[in-house]
Amino acid sequence: MDECEWISPMSFIDRLRSVGPGALVAAAFIGPGTVTTASVIGAEYAYVLLWTIVFSVFATMVLQEMSARLGLITQQGLGEALRKQFENPVLSALAVGLVVTAIGVGTAAFQTGNITGGAAGLTTITGVGENIWGP
Repeated sequence: MDECEWISPMSFIDRLRSVGPGALVAAAFIGPGTVTTASVIGAEYAYVLLWTIVFSVFATMVLQEMSARLGLITQQGLGEALRKQFENPVLSALAVGLVVTAIGVGTAAFQTGNITGGAAGLTTITGVGENIWGP
């Protein structure tokens, strides 16, 4: 008896369903930029930067708690709360500009890291330079 006969065959769709949304979330947040950066920094600094994880977890907990409290008490999102907080149109526009800039810069930095990480991986595999793969 073949050792694989007792395993019921799964269709491709069934396999995709068994993966679930966790793989999509992992692929979105743990991209090539994250893997490359974590590998290079880990190899260079070892455990010296371990304190940053503790700080990041603490800061995330504080910010999430503040956001949840703001939403529960005011029944508003961050955008609505900012709009109602600043009655002066100049200050309101400045607050919106700061939020949009922070989101834009954060997104650009995240995507740049992913492109750079992917380019570094492709350079390792193919030998073609990162300045070719990046663009």
